[in-house]
Amino acid sequence: MLEYTLEDNELTKAEGDMRAQVVNVRSYTAGDIADRIMKIGAGLTRSDVASVLEAAKQVIADIIADGGAVHFDLFNAFPSIQGVFSGADDSFDPAKHRIKANLHAGAALREAVGKVRVRKVAVVLTGTVITSVTDIKTGSVNGTLTPGKDAKLSGVKLRIAGEDDSVGLYFVPASGAPVKVDASELVVNNPGEIIAVIPALAAGTYQARIITQFGSGGKNLKIPHSFTYSKDLTVS
Repeated sequence: MLEYTLEDNELTKAEGDMRAQVVNVRSYTAGDIADRIMKIGAGLTRSDVASVLEAAKQVIADIIADGGAVHFDLFNAFPSIQGVFSGADDSFDPAKHRIKANLHAGAALREAVGKVRVRKVAVVLTGTVITSVTDIKTGSVNGTLTPGKDAKLSGVKLRIAGEDDSVGLYFVPASGAPVKVDASELVVNNPGEIIAVIPALAAGTYQARIITQFGSGGKNLKIPHSFTYSKDLTVS
């Protein structure tokens, strides 16, 4: 069973486009393959099977190194040359040309791929996560907030980025509308830490929320994602 999750497709412009990310793929070594051959009952010892696999690997590598091609039901392998040859300069130059190994699926492998079954699984959380909120004036961690003073948020992928109007840091009251921190009040805006001036919040209980389009590799996501910290923060 081939398992996959869906994530935002950053290569297209259409809102809502997703792409599949294959996950939980088990890898098999030559030893694992030898064990499975033994289960078939080929009439060979495990050491025989391991020796044949090792010998096949060496022979195939030698054929390719000799400029040959290998054609199996599972795969076809052959070398090619990349680079530009110009004018009378028809000699191979390692500084301008390189040998490339080509590997194409054979008939048996294409047939096997056609039999693969797929299953969508739950997404593992890899996005924005707040781990603590510190009131810098009092030193309180996950406790009180002092309006007009700085709060430090620690966590993962916190950086507030993106053009969507919803992007920003919010303090969400137990009842009523969330209060957004003005972008000019973000003193530090890093993936691992945000320091911001706490707005003029009324007395009550709040939770911190970040909405951002910050993604991996310096590319912003097309769709903002939100994370609300579950700890209650109190303004007296």
